[in-house]
Amino acid sequence: MSRHALWFAVWLLLSVLGIDANSQDKTSTPKLQALYITGGPYHDFKNLAPLLTSKISEFASVEWQIKWGPETFKLPDFGKGFDVVVYNMCFDDVDPTIENVLKLTFGGKPTVAIHCAIHSFKVSDEWRRLLGEVSRVHDPFQAFSTVRVDKDHPVTKNFPENWQTPGDEMYQTIEMGPQAKVLLKAKSPSSGKEHMVCWTNQYGQGRVFGTTLGHNLKTAG
Repeated sequence: MSRHALWFAVWLLLSVLGIDANSQDKTSTPKLQALYITGGPYHDFKNLAPLLTSKISEFASVEWQIKWGPETFKLPDFGKGFDVVVYNMCFDDVDPTIENVLKLTFGGKPTVAIHCAIHSFKVSDEWRRLLGEVSRVHDPFQAFSTVRVDKDHPVTKNFPENWQTPGDEMYQTIEMGPQAKVLLKAKSPSSGKEHMVCWTNQYGQGRVFGTTLGHNLKTAG
């Protein structure tokens, strides 16, 4: 995994918790308890899950629990005891009841949504309100550069001005929510249109971080 990709993964996780990564002392700071929910088609989640969680833990004091499949959402208290819930999944072909997911974030649970999580639960408009972005389709896999929109935000203030992913699927932004704050954008090499690839959102009492980046091991590594 590249230096900037690792940095980005750590910062997105800690920023949604309101933690300064520069001040984290792994020897004295209690481990953050993170729930990582994954699974679904189209992506190599089997290898992405251990890669991302293990690499983040090299740079931040995080203890992970990985759960597979949407069955997790059937439990009303599935997020109990965790400091943050990370959704890196693709559940577009299933239609589970996600009321427990919505309630969890709305009630104040910090939430991170990565890549295909943005395209999950396509029948749920409320999921898109939680995310803060509406997107339905994506460009073909290709390299592109990101541009910082907010240079002072804790997530992006030290991020490279024009960071290039070696390859990813650029999700086409249809609409951003009224409380969404865009951090990174990118211009599509295919259409020339700009799309938002990294942002924060507020859903009820819950802080949300979303990114459309993260398609495969090449992107992460």
